[in-house]
Amino acid sequence: MNRRALPVFRLLIRNLSSKKYNPKFDFEADPDVAKHLIDGSYKPRRHPGTLDVRTVSLPDPLKEAVAVVLQDYPEKNVQKDAQVLNRYLWSRHAALEPEEVKMRYHEVREKIKMKDNIDPDSPDIPQEERQQLLDSLQSKVYERIKKEAYNWQALQYDTYKSVLYLAARLAPDFAALVQIMSDIKKRDPGYTPLTMLDFGSGVGSSMWAADHVWPHICREVVCVDSSSDMNDLADRLLRGGDPDKPRLVREGGTFFKQFLPLSNLLKYDLVVSSRSLFEIPNMNMRLRTIDVLWQKTSGYLVLVEAGTNEGYRLVQEARDYLLELSRKAQEEGESNPKGYVFAPCPHDNFCPRFFDGSNIPCNFEVHYKPLALGKNKRTQREIYTYVVFKRGKREISAEKQWSRLVEDPLCRKKHLVCRVCTPSGTLREVTATKRRHSAECYKLVRYSRWGDLLPVQLSEVSDPSNVITQDSDEQSEPQEWIQNQNPI
Repeated sequence: MNRRALPVFRLLIRNLSSKKYNPKFDFEADPDVAKHLIDGSYKPRRHPGTLDVRTVSLPDPLKEAVAVVLQDYPEKNVQKDAQVLNRYLWSRHAALEPEEVKMRYHEVREKIKMKDNIDPDSPDIPQEERQQLLDSLQSKVYERIKKEAYNWQALQYDTYKSVLYLAARLAPDFAALVQIMSDIKKRDPGYTPLTMLDFGSGVGSSMWAADHVWPHICREVVCVDSSSDMNDLADRLLRGGDPDKPRLVREGGTFFKQFLPLSNLLKYDLVVSSRSLFEIPNMNMRLRTIDVLWQKTSGYLVLVEAGTNEGYRLVQEARDYLLELSRKAQEEGESNPKGYVFAPCPHDNFCPRFFDGSNIPCNFEVHYKPLALGKNKRTQREIYTYVVFKRGKREISAEKQWSRLVEDPLCRKKHLVCRVCTPSGTLREVTATKRRHSAECYKLVRYSRWGDLLPVQLSEVSDPSNVITQDSDEQSEPQEWIQNQNPI
């Protein structure tokens, strides 16, 4: 070998021997899915992990009933006020806990004292002047807290506000529930919900969604909402919008109640709470409500909230509480029903979104066709966060080991990058290329979307220190090679 080329050759051997393992490329398509793709029984766009729901439209009988209800109100006023209500609901926060209020009060009080450079508690200040300073300080603190702290108030739905909720939230809530329930039906085809409890039922979106996904299956539905006007409107929709017409017949009946029954004697195959946790004034009452709903669940419990950081926090609060109940049930016996997270998480660990530092909630999207109010007829998008609990024990199967996409894949020139939540409870970025992966594996990643289960088998990362964190090892090697060759 040429003596001049010898140092370059040694450097090349050293680089190859010290090259770190990059797990983002180390995955392959599920063998069964790949086999079906090859023989043509599966299409890449409709692989077993996809959410089959793409654009959701309200059923024709429901649209006709809504049109009859809305004809009693000025269309422009309803459209304008419904948008205001929708924006308010999207920006809604949970009520502050008493401990948080006290902490906020003391923080604001200290800031104002430092800014004014006056300490009313000083012994050098006369009693009369001290009292005046204390009153002034307290007034400033309350004014500051009113501006900075969220002023939570319970929403009271009268007849008109119920109609506004119908116009603003029926279509997006229905679409989100249809997508969630369709995922349950696809992954558990033998499940048939004969009975259903809808807590915070509103205008009956969950009931209509269940009948849309499982036609003529649900025999009994119990709708619980604190607003009698909201219950009357939901009942009116079942009558085609005319309160004098007969209600749609259900074998076991459809019942409307204003209070959640605390008895655990009656259990339901499907229990749903959609957009209701924000209306509960404190954490203790929320967890108590979640506990009652879980005790009434014999099949699935579905919790849905707005896809904001605050909605995500409330869903995770309920998720962690139910997982803790399940752990205690396994330790102490059958006093509490055992269960596991069915969707969207493929694991029962803490949500990794809390620890990735991005401040991005774990949420999902669904496209839907809104109510035809004015010119608002284009397809829209709803962002929501949710969790589905299933009664029983998690079964280890091929599908259960699939990861879920938490973002849409990024399509680059020669590769695809996607971020997934893995069965081990971690967020992981994987990269698919045509050179490193089979055609079936590349197509599975290429045609998967946000919220789909990705039918690939990921490698286990045993040594995190031996992982490359750059975007592409193929791009980093030439730069390192040039730098090492410059002295030569």
